[in-house]
Amino acid sequence: MTFEDSLFRLLVAALLGSLIGLEREYHGRPAGLRTHMLVCIGATMITISGLIIAQKFSQGGTSPGAEISRIVAGVVTGIGFLGAGAIVRTSDFVRGLTTAACIWFVAALGVVIGLGEFMLGVSGTGVALLILITLPFLEYRLSDLKYRDVLILGENSEPEMLVDKCSSIFSDHMVHIHDIDIEIDRDGSSISLLFHLRIRKLDDKMELLNQLSEVQGVISVQWQRSAGRI
Repeated sequence: MTFEDSLFRLLVAALLGSLIGLEREYHGRPAGLRTHMLVCIGATMITISGLIIAQKFSQGGTSPGAEISRIVAGVVTGIGFLGAGAIVRTSDFVRGLTTAACIWFVAALGVVIGLGEFMLGVSGTGVALLILITLPFLEYRLSDLKYRDVLILGENSEPEMLVDKCSSIFSDHMVHIHDIDIEIDRDGSSISLLFHLRIRKLDDKMELLNQLSEVQGVISVQWQRSAGRI
């Protein structure tokens, strides 16, 4: 393999890796343009090195296929550590899985480019960009249905108006009310409203809770995990 051929493969890897990196950069992910470009170029370099080694083995009469397979397996396995660093888990959700998958993808892309399969690399990049750009719109519509409860403690002066105003706020945030449990304090001064909610997508939970707390007559608002309802 000539130097010009190796350089061309590295430039193609940088270009295709940058396309995936730009998409991640646009979404504000820590692993963005530079990370994806470097991973793709690095995987290409390792694969080219494997080809060079394989050529030397073939001159001695040894089959190069096994060596190339081990190098490719090493790239795929090693990149998993970098991808794992992009995943963040909190109590409610796991974030960074798509970025980790992108890092793994550009490593595979680098291997493909290093082997000289340019059409496969370009096609794979196109499909990956199509997935990253178009599928979020579909995922928004097919988000997992979640059940949550919101407990509102309020003054028992105008209970119907309190229920109507809170229900209107839930409606504005596209949150469906499955049921409402109402409990009035023994002395009649306060009322507890337990809203059982079905949530498909909620963009700003804090904004919802702030609006509920600002309703006249509301004393406190508490977000709770639901035991689950069918």
